[in-house]
Amino acid sequence: MKKYFKIFSATTFQIICNQLFGLLFFVLLSSDVSKDIFGDLNWSIAVSVTFSVILTFGFDNIVVRKVASGNDTGNKISGTYLSHTVVISFVCISMLMLFWLLFPAFFINHNLFICIFISTLLTFISGPFKQLAVGMEKFWHFAIMNVICNFIRIAGFIVMIAFNKINVFNISFLFIASSGIELSLCFIFTYGILKKPLKTVFNIKLYISLIKESLPQTGTVLLDSAFARMDWILMGILSTRMLTADYSFSYKAFESSRLPLLIIAPILLPKLSRIYSNEENLKQENIDQLNSLWKAESIICVMIPLLLNICWVDIVNLLTHNKYGFETKWVYMVLSMGLPMLFISNYLWTIAFAKGRYKLTFVISAVVTISNIILNIILIPRYNAVGAAIASTSSIFIQVILYAANVREKQLNVSLFDFVKTFLIAGVIIFGMQYISLFWLLKVCIAVIIFFLFMMPTRVFRYFKTIK
Repeated sequence: MKKYFKIFSATTFQIICNQLFGLLFFVLLSSDVSKDIFGDLNWSIAVSVTFSVILTFGFDNIVVRKVASGNDTGNKISGTYLSHTVVISFVCISMLMLFWLLFPAFFINHNLFICIFISTLLTFISGPFKQLAVGMEKFWHFAIMNVICNFIRIAGFIVMIAFNKINVFNISFLFIASSGIELSLCFIFTYGILKKPLKTVFNIKLYISLIKESLPQTGTVLLDSAFARMDWILMGILSTRMLTADYSFSYKAFESSRLPLLIIAPILLPKLSRIYSNEENLKQENIDQLNSLWKAESIICVMIPLLLNICWVDIVNLLTHNKYGFETKWVYMVLSMGLPMLFISNYLWTIAFAKGRYKLTFVISAVVTISNIILNIILIPRYNAVGAAIASTSSIFIQVILYAANVREKQLNVSLFDFVKTFLIAGVIIFGMQYISLFWLLKVCIAVIIFFLFMMPTRVFRYFKTIK
């Protein structure tokens, strides 16, 4: 029990701090820079992050699984991944400079892109250090590695506000400096874990073997990364910077709403990887814990969007000086409908991945990503940010249907009714609160009370007692 408490506390600290710092930095930017610059910044982040995720080749989860199962002897696999990130980053920076010379007009219109891309590559190089920490279950080390970058950005931006030095150059420098410090800290912490530095390993046979093993996952990562940010990218291409700013603001709030999922996911993967690598059948203790987690997630997944949908306009207008509240209300509401479905698909994806069903995850990712791109191309020109939100939520729905139809674990009680039940209850409460004229904080309190009163007869809370 003490071990799990330590793991959950470290993971919770990392996720909450990282999300809160990231969200606070995002809100400060949205409040203190113009919508035009904010939209271009978020477009640059979307493109850079998408490329960096693709460049991992799907190694992240493979490395975690091998380290967790004790198959990373001498840290050769982690070292090989580190070599991959360093070499790929050098190649990308060289190509970026070449493009800058060949197409200067593009970089004049997107003057934040080069610095944001370099910053993202520094974070990309930090990846092997972080995955090693997760695989070895050094969750507090991983927590600080992840938190430091956003913390520095918050502190730096507050200094800019205090001295009235908010400009494109300083914002660009802040991104690069924070990512560089993050990389340095990752190196130092990994040295403390291993009692020696994590060195680059240039072993062609091992690298090819890692590529072969992760090949199905590489396609999945490529497709998932395209799915995660393609709507931002297409908004920047098919719409205006200001409307891209509206959508990216709403989507950032939606990402922050996934906070409980982000806490659970890093713990669930190593746990299921060990279970399925060492045992043919699940033990009853494992079955009880996983069933309880499924039941708990069905309640947790609707809590944040329930509260945010009720007080969205009041809170967002207060934080952004009336820039984004009314313009983004419906965008966030549509996006938030996909949150329970993300919990379901992540749980089923983790089971599939732990069992080594990489081909299945690739096929589902391909279908979902293609659907998302097609829907965005159709809907964005007609409905702008709301159209992108509809496309994203519809794609998540397709993902859930495919995973539910193909991932079966007979020993686990993974009934979709648990999620449907809480989703419908939350929806009714949100709809009813629209017709009540009260101060937003009072409406939130009433909504919470009503939600838990509805939950009591369902006996869902008894499942929390079995989680250990």
